[in-house]
Amino acid sequence: MSDTNKFMDRYVALAEKCKREDRMLFNHFCVRVEDIDAAEKLLADSFGITGFVRPGGKLFKGEHDLSVAWINDDMYLELMQPAEAQTLGYDTGCGHPIGHLSEIGFFVPDMDRELNRLAKLGWKVTDSIEDHGARMVKIDTDSPSGFPTELIDVDVTVG
Repeated sequence: MSDTNKFMDRYVALAEKCKREDRMLFNHFCVRVEDIDAAEKLLADSFGITGFVRPGGKLFKGEHDLSVAWINDDMYLELMQPAEAQTLGYDTGCGHPIGHLSEIGFFVPDMDRELNRLAKLGWKVTDSIEDHGARMVKIDTDSPSGFPTELIDVDVTVG
C-alpha cells in the first residue's frame, strides 16, 4: 500500500470517528511555507517529523501544492506552498491575512448543520471545494477573526 493510501486510510478513519460520535474533531493545522521540500527536510532533521505525502487533488485558490504528515493518532500537519511568493499579510482565503498560519481544520459530521450553527455566531463561507469524497469549506467571521478555519465533511460511505 502506498504512503498516500496509508495517509488517506487514517484520514477516512478519523472522519468515520467524527460521524460515529456526531461531533466536530480538530484534525489538522496548516502552515504556509515557501518550499515544501525544504520544509519537510527541516522538520525531519530538526524534530523527527517524517512521513510526509502529497495527496494531490483540488486545491483552494492561491495554493500551489500541499504535503501532509500525521503527528499523532488524531492530528496531522499540513504544509502548503502558495502559488505566489508570500508577502506580509498573505491572503489566507478566509478574509484576513495572518502570519504563516494558513488554517486550522476540523472534521464535521454534518457540514450543513455546522454551517448553520456557526452562521448564527457570525461565521460565513469564504471558499469551498469538493474532492477526495469530501466537501471542504474555508470560513471566517463577518469581521475577519484572524483565525482562518477549514471544515471538512467526508462522505465515508464512498468506497
